Amino acid sequence: MDEAFYRRIIAESSYGYAYIKVLTDAQEVPVDFEFVEVNAAFAYLFSLDSDSFLGKRTRDLFPEGITSDFNWITTVGRIGLTGRRQNFVQHLDKSDRWISVRAFCPEPGFIVLQVVDISHEIKRLRIHEGIFNLTPILLCVIDFDGKIIMANDEWTTSLGYPKQALLSAHIYDYIHPNDIESTAAMMKELGEDRVIRNFVNRYLAFDGSYHSLEWRAHVSDGLVYGAARDITDKLAADKQKQRELDLMNLLFDQTLTGMYMMMLDEPVDWRHSVDKDATLEYILSHQRVVRTNQALLDQYRATKDQVIGKTSLEFFKTDMDEIRKAWRKLLDQGRINFETQERRMDGTPLWTVGDYSCIYDSKGRVVGHFGMQLDMTERKEGAVALEKSERMYRLMAEHASDVIWVFDMMNKTFSYMSPSVKQFLGYSPEELMTLPFGTSLHPADIAPTVHRLRRMILEFKRNPGPQNKWTFQVRHRKADGTIIWADASINFRYTETGSIEAIGVSRDVTSRKLNEEKILHLSYRDQLTGLFNRRYFEEHQRTYAEPASLPLTMVVCDVNGLKLTNDVFGHQVGDQLLKSCANVLVQSKQPDDVVARIGGDEFVLLFPNTSQPEAQARIDAIMQAVSQQIVGKTRLSVSFGSATLAAPVASLEPLFKEAEDIMYRRKLLESSSYKHDVIKLLINGLHEKGLYERKHSNKVSFLSYEIGKAMGLASGDLDELRLAGMLHDIGKIGIDTDVLNRVGPLDAHEWEQMRRHPEMGFQILRSVQNFGRIADWILAHHEQPDGKGYPQGLVDSEIPLQSKIIAVANAFDSMTSSSGFKHPLEIPGALEELQTYIGTQFDPKVVETLVSLPREYLEKDTISEEGISDGPTSHA
Repeated sequence: MDEAFYRRIIAESSYGYAYIKVLTDAQEVPVDFEFVEVNAAFAYLFSLDSDSFLGKRTRDLFPEGITSDFNWITTVGRIGLTGRRQNFVQHLDKSDRWISVRAFCPEPGFIVLQVVDISHEIKRLRIHEGIFNLTPILLCVIDFDGKIIMANDEWTTSLGYPKQALLSAHIYDYIHPNDIESTAAMMKELGEDRVIRNFVNRYLAFDGSYHSLEWRAHVSDGLVYGAARDITDKLAADKQKQRELDLMNLLFDQTLTGMYMMMLDEPVDWRHSVDKDATLEYILSHQRVVRTNQALLDQYRATKDQVIGKTSLEFFKTDMDEIRKAWRKLLDQGRINFETQERRMDGTPLWTVGDYSCIYDSKGRVVGHFGMQLDMTERKEGAVALEKSERMYRLMAEHASDVIWVFDMMNKTFSYMSPSVKQFLGYSPEELMTLPFGTSLHPADIAPTVHRLRRMILEFKRNPGPQNKWTFQVRHRKADGTIIWADASINFRYTETGSIEAIGVSRDVTSRKLNEEKILHLSYRDQLTGLFNRRYFEEHQRTYAEPASLPLTMVVCDVNGLKLTNDVFGHQVGDQLLKSCANVLVQSKQPDDVVARIGGDEFVLLFPNTSQPEAQARIDAIMQAVSQQIVGKTRLSVSFGSATLAAPVASLEPLFKEAEDIMYRRKLLESSSYKHDVIKLLINGLHEKGLYERKHSNKVSFLSYEIGKAMGLASGDLDELRLAGMLHDIGKIGIDTDVLNRVGPLDAHEWEQMRRHPEMGFQILRSVQNFGRIADWILAHHEQPDGKGYPQGLVDSEIPLQSKIIAVANAFDSMTSSSGFKHPLEIPGALEELQTYIGTQFDPKVVETLVSLPREYLEKDTISEEGISDGPTSHA
């Protein structure tokens, strides 16, 4: 084919063609073009004919420039001088066309322009501009010179530039300086019709930051069509992940903790495994070491070649039964921490402690495990070596009841506290060491303790040394609020930093302290009433003889009938009388008064600064309160005596003697009356136990009087005998009502109770003035002439006549009373019974006298009661 053929193709081509010469100045700078040859298609694009171009210069044809925003002479002229080639897109303002231009230099100083009308493509792009702008990917169309022809809204969204600013710029204006060269190389590849994928460069955003964009681009009709996504965040995340991975690898490789990873040949579904034992054996024999760090190799004294690829059974040299237990626990729980003894490659023992975790795939199957372990061998061996020496000290510190502590005097904190403090104060050592100083001290002891410690430190500074030791007592407040006493023993020493610390031992002495206080309290207190006792009174009374206490009135009082009450009602009632008296005295006490129990039934009161009239008014009030005190079935009766001291004396003994004498004189008058009241109370109490007791007492009293009268007893003796008959069963006051009213026979224990009533009656009556003979008669009223009676077993001549009379009267009424025997006897039968036992149980004369009494006396059933006088007439 000849040249004409090619010229014809060029002339007929729909693509514009121009051959131009570059015109330069003296400095070889392009100043214009001269058109040497153009085809019709080229002239058409510029709205001219072909002849209009030949021999003409650009400035002649286009005085205002070919396009308004592109310097054709400089840009294209440079191609003719450098021999480069370039593609670009321009808009022809005059013809309103978009053209794609390819410029290259066939020979120095000359340029070939190949031009294509792309107006149709640009219009088509604009038709789809809605979709173009909706996509979240950065889309653009650029020419080979880098000018941005089109860009979607995502550029504004991602980089922040107004779209108009982008369309008037070149991509190289935004590319990071370090990425320009690689971007230019990418554009060159595009010029060679290559498709670009996954190219990344950095673009300057409106806010000054650089965004990384990942490109896909291709060329069509001289234009570059590009799509990019902003991967800035992804790269940052990848970079962070890589940084973390690098850090993990560094940690894995450089840490002193032994690390390794084992992976299974095939995943194992442990959770759903039916035969766990078989599955475990598979894991142990098919799980292999795939990675390990140097620390683990050092632990086992092994090389990587000796470890990598080894199974669990091959790698771990230890008790496999224990290993199986540990593995099973690991597979069940997913993670374990345990300590084990293994063997190194050289056979020496290795103690390790570590954390081990299963590795799972997305289906929850076990694919391997990861382990981190520490070499504990030296520590274990050291622990064994230290254990013997530390055992004794540990036992002493941790199991002693005493608390061992160390206190930093500068920081005012405890630096050590032995575990026994939990039992001692209720705080753990950790709690107490973080609490402020004084938390565990009694509030009232904080300031004295601080002062004491300061004084000790001054002494220590003057004379430092371990020989100095201080001890003191202090109160502590436990965590639950209770207060305890402690003995503290302290030594001081200088630490390595020059500060002073106290090393102390504290011991709970609360029990000892309370015992001391209790002993002191008991030594001065009456145990029954809680009042001061005689010892306190005698040791402290002299302090009240001073002028500041004058006038001083001393009151001595004595509980009336205490012995009688004890005998009749028991010592518990007697104690209640004493307590009742003490309560009355305490309630009347003024702040400076002293109330003490100085004897069994004797009390003393000291009224400082109280005259005799004032004291008497107070005594009257006390007596009024006493008269209202009822204890059980008896009332409280107290005799008082008082004396007043007006001037200081060496001893209060005379004052006490005077008050006591007055009290005893009054007691002679008041006590007898009280005892008679008690007797009346007892009789009423006995009668309340049943109607039979009332009738029986009256009948025995009546018959005894009539028998005595018939036997010729004197009038005075008859009065006493009648009273004795009335009181003969007074000792039954202490017997259960059920026993007294029992119809059937009594058991041995109940009968023993009944047999004691003569003695009880004797004890009750003998303490009452003028009742001495009556008491003796009542004591013997169950004695028998044959000596088989009770309680003393007296024989005939030893038994008082009055007792014999009461015995017969008592027996007769018991036999004939409807409440005495289950089936009472008629009078003849009862008399016959008495006569049967004459000489054994009953006195013959007394029985004969009873038999001789008028029948109406024996039949008499209702007897009027007579009160008890102050006592029978006394006989010489």
